[in-house]
Amino acid sequence: MPIVYLLRHAQSSANTKGILAGQDNSVELSKKGAKEANEIVEYLESLKIAKVYCSPLTRCLQTITPFMARNSKIEFIVEPRLIEMNYGKWSGRKLSSLAKDLRWKKVISKPSTFTFPEGESFKQMRSRVDRLLADLAVQKDSVLLVTHGDVIKMILASSLGLPIDRFQGFVAEPASVSTVRIEKNANTVLQTNHRINQSNFKLFNSNQIGGGNLIGARKIWWKR
Repeated sequence: MPIVYLLRHAQSSANTKGILAGQDNSVELSKKGAKEANEIVEYLESLKIAKVYCSPLTRCLQTITPFMARNSKIEFIVEPRLIEMNYGKWSGRKLSSLAKDLRWKKVISKPSTFTFPEGESFKQMRSRVDRLLADLAVQKDSVLLVTHGDVIKMILASSLGLPIDRFQGFVAEPASVSTVRIEKNANTVLQTNHRINQSNFKLFNSNQIGGGNLIGARKIWWKR
């Protein structure tokens, strides 16, 4: 049965500003995020991944660029179902401001009943996640999904058969990896929100691939 690794994009400019980015494709990685994207390469290589499925948004593509630059033979697929949730009119707004909106309580405590103004409902997001998991279940090899926080949390909830209203109980920080084993009768969540850093895995050094940050050099490799 396949092992599915869930990588949240590294820190973005929206993360640093506390903004709900949604499907804004102009949001890129912060300087810290670019560093994180390089730091996770060797860990990802240790997972023996057969395919990479990636959200079409820039911040996810930039996150996986250093890994793909060193592992170009691995099949790479842009998967629309991994895109961040469509927050509609709430996209681009400060989270601190949204937290004062009475509707925000419903987003946190009863998301199954909520649809973002001119955006997506949590039920719609769950539906696309479930369809994706069904497609992945027929695969035999380990795969990596590069996606977004809410999508990862929903995948974890769906994998355990939990209702939508329980998905907010999971955590998926930038550049973290969660792991699910897809099985016929019952999926298994093997780990959540695993962070890779200098203390528990090697980083790039001056002797590796030009000495460091590949994002500047290979930023648009996926457009070739």
